[in-house]
Amino acid sequence: MKKKIVLFISTNDIWGGSEVLWTQAAIRLSANYSIKAAALYDLSLLSACITDEKSFFDLKRRFNYPNPILRMLQWAGLGKFPPIDRLFHFVKDKPALAIISQGNNTIGFAYMQFLHDHHIPFVTLTQLVTMSSWPGLNEERIQRMTRLYDSSRANFFVSKQNLTLHEQLLKGEIANNKIVFNPFTKTIPPGISFPDNTDGMYKIALVGRLEIFHKGYDLLFEVLKNDKWRNRPIQFSIFASGPHLQTLERWKEEAKIDNISIKQHIENVADIWKEHHLLLMPSRMEGQSLSLIEAMKFKRPSIVTRVGGVDELVEEGNSGFIASYPTPYHLDEAMERAWDKRADWKSMGETAFHFINERHPSDEVYYLINQLSPFL
Repeated sequence: MKKKIVLFISTNDIWGGSEVLWTQAAIRLSANYSIKAAALYDLSLLSACITDEKSFFDLKRRFNYPNPILRMLQWAGLGKFPPIDRLFHFVKDKPALAIISQGNNTIGFAYMQFLHDHHIPFVTLTQLVTMSSWPGLNEERIQRMTRLYDSSRANFFVSKQNLTLHEQLLKGEIANNKIVFNPFTKTIPPGISFPDNTDGMYKIALVGRLEIFHKGYDLLFEVLKNDKWRNRPIQFSIFASGPHLQTLERWKEEAKIDNISIKQHIENVADIWKEHHLLLMPSRMEGQSLSLIEAMKFKRPSIVTRVGGVDELVEEGNSGFIASYPTPYHLDEAMERAWDKRADWKSMGETAFHFINERHPSDEVYYLINQLSPFL
């Protein structure tokens, strides 16, 4: 019997934490379904779940636009030559289900409309909802989005806070909204433990893409200009890649902040947590951070801003420290509370480990697949 087709569409133009959940689900579903994927990044990044290049569609090349002569004829009113949508041909063997993995709850709108118009059942998987997208939405677009979300088989969000904000945006509860969980996919080596502190130095890691506004690195740099952080035995290390490396290096040099280092992204996060005592995330926006999940699995407490699903995982003073708002003032307050309890970081890491295991399913990918199964 010919396998049913499951199509994944990713709206993200870079590979990052948002891609882990859907690609892991695609790998598992490939045992029983024919998997296709459409994305804005290279096929090579999907080699684990897409082995046939014919099953991959490059969304950057979605439209085949008319050549210059035809465009001139159209401009002269001598005919209409609309662009050809190659995505239509890619889905001519209609999928049993399409999963739109979207970086925020508005960016996948065009794909939702395409699938709806071509009678292809779909679900959405949203990694981030933020108020920053609201100014670009008028009432007509909000109503169209609401109708499309209503027509989806299900709409998955990775945090309750994101779901609540989504429903505020669309002015009411949508019955087919569900919570799923970003997965922990790393290996914890046997014997890894909380780092000793024989040299008296406390080491704090920041793990996230070098995008200043999103991840709030500017907030931290403002805090670290204060002499109290310069004079304490504390080292901050950023493990990341991204577009703002040179900006952060320039800020570090200009402010003469010696206790922060900017390192390259490390795939094996165990190497980070062998040496670091605590995670710091000064983010302005999050869905449910993989870096936070990973730190908790490695028994590390955290300092975080109250964005996204932070409150669903971190308990102030027990498993971490929460800055009420993403501002230098509130971040400094949370960091000061953490410093005062630095003797408790190890026990707080144990608490964080128990929290994540209690609040997340043991197999987050299976949980998503189980939620998808009624539609396949």
